[in-house]
Amino acid sequence: MDIDMQKLRETKADIEIRRCLEAKQCFSMIAGAGSGKTMSLVSALQYLRETEGACLRRNDQNILCITYTNRAVEVISQRVDWDDLFLVRTLHKFLWSQIKKFTPNIREALREHVIPAHIEKKRDDDNGGQSKKAIAAREKIASLQADLDSLDTVVRFDYNDTNFSNYCEGQLNHDDVIDIGAYLISENEILRRIIGQKYPYIFVDEAQDTFENVVEALNKLCGTEGLPIVGYFGDPMQQIYDKRAGDFAGQADFTLITKEENFRCSRKVIDLLNAFRQDVKQFAAGDNAEIEGSVHVCLVKAEEPEGKRKRYTEEQIRRASASFEKALESWGWDGREDVKLLFLVRQMIARRLGFPELHKLFTGQFASAKAQDDYETGDHVLLKPLISAICPLVQAERDEDRRRVMDVLRKSSPAFDPQGVNADRTLGDMRERSIKFTRELSDLWGKGTLSDILQYCRENKLCKISDRLSEHLDRAPREEQYDPDLHSSDKGDWLADAFLEMSTSEIEPFVEFISDNTPYSTQHGVKGEQYEDVLVVFDDTDAAWNNYSFTKMLTPNMSGDPTEGQYNRSRKLAYVCFSRAEKNLRILLFTPDPETARKELVSKNLFEESQISIAD
Repeated sequence: MDIDMQKLRETKADIEIRRCLEAKQCFSMIAGAGSGKTMSLVSALQYLRETEGACLRRNDQNILCITYTNRAVEVISQRVDWDDLFLVRTLHKFLWSQIKKFTPNIREALREHVIPAHIEKKRDDDNGGQSKKAIAAREKIASLQADLDSLDTVVRFDYNDTNFSNYCEGQLNHDDVIDIGAYLISENEILRRIIGQKYPYIFVDEAQDTFENVVEALNKLCGTEGLPIVGYFGDPMQQIYDKRAGDFAGQADFTLITKEENFRCSRKVIDLLNAFRQDVKQFAAGDNAEIEGSVHVCLVKAEEPEGKRKRYTEEQIRRASASFEKALESWGWDGREDVKLLFLVRQMIARRLGFPELHKLFTGQFASAKAQDDYETGDHVLLKPLISAICPLVQAERDEDRRRVMDVLRKSSPAFDPQGVNADRTLGDMRERSIKFTRELSDLWGKGTLSDILQYCRENKLCKISDRLSEHLDRAPREEQYDPDLHSSDKGDWLADAFLEMSTSEIEPFVEFISDNTPYSTQHGVKGEQYEDVLVVFDDTDAAWNNYSFTKMLTPNMSGDPTEGQYNRSRKLAYVCFSRAEKNLRILLFTPDPETARKELVSKNLFEESQISIAD
């Protein structure tokens, strides 16, 4: 999305899309990395505005564009000038807007489809024995059965963007919205006609990341004459999230369009991308056509893990880190803040930057999937005030930057809001108060717990503290031992208690990372981004994930064949990482036998002999 659209020219794929729109023909566009997918989507939107806009406005109709993230919504909306002819929404927001008023239909979907599917899944966990898992499954089945029996008493349903649902009280979670929305579109012809008449054109951005049942519903939506034209824009090779469609080719009558230009990467990087896939062969099509670039892989002998659960010991971690630093030095990349360093999991970044315990907490037994997601985006209720206000205040005080102190306070502090409780105080008085509070906060920062810090800031109104966080600060810590079978819905209490007992030592490095002030990132976290120079680190042992195996994916003859899932996930994630590089790409691969790996990489035509080195 960051490719400059002004520098991109109309492509063969854009012309084919326009022909489909003229012929009222559904289509799927497969666009490789760096191809200007968003440019093609926006061009199609603009074409429809020019040719169909007046008619659509008279009929009170809209062109719908469904995309994956709020950021993408903002980017696309901006590029079509925030024109209300276009409805640009995330999938969850759009589906909920279409179904929220149909209470009887939601009830039907829950009764006929959603809750029975949950019950069936739990039955798979019940072997009839007395294990905790089996007992918990039977209890959950009983609870879901009770929900089924009470559905008729629910007056209306509400959507909460959480992992938790409470059907008997009408509370739906974000997975429910997907399942119910897709089910109702597929099963309810009236709803399909309502959507089709309101939105004659439906474009799906990042189609590979759309849920399978939603793609099936949209295919059925456009399967009847007179219903909308659906256009998918995406790349199956960049489908790196679980339980997503990946293949979005549409029905048999969809026109398949391939976009082969690459406006981002140097020629050497494009050569590697083409070696990784057969369905799209890209060529450099913009200013990058003049850039040779470079690709180099360094093979490091991986040690046999000597720690618990087949993990590295601290000494082995030290040696692996030394190999990483030595490779940077050999490439002349050590000390460069402009090089993007990509690791498989945040665990490795947390260790290197200095927030390993914080990471363990937000990925451990007390963290729900939603809590982990919010941790990774910096939106968790426990972290937000530290990221947005408290840490910036401490850093500004440490730098003796009074102007920055006042800027943070005016933006974040109810006590320093010009229209707030202290509006009548003089500027000099407020300046003195700012000095007093920030000095006390800075002193406490090095001595107190996170609970002490947050309590101080709440008492002095230095930042906004949510009601949920205040509840955690006010209640007594949970004293009973956490039991996942009994306390799963309350696990956030244990998470908060452990967090509030922590010192501040890991907060600043975490805030620097989450604010993108470091060269480090996860490999999943850079999808859609681009950088001039990129280093990708593949170390299967350090990652400790069975879902991926880069050594097996790249060198199966030496390392053994990966499972189908390992191969597909590893290959797609590697492709996403490699395609971030605009000019130069470096790969650090830990492998049991570097020399044998080198021969296999060359024999598979992934790399040339001159592109591979073996670390001492």
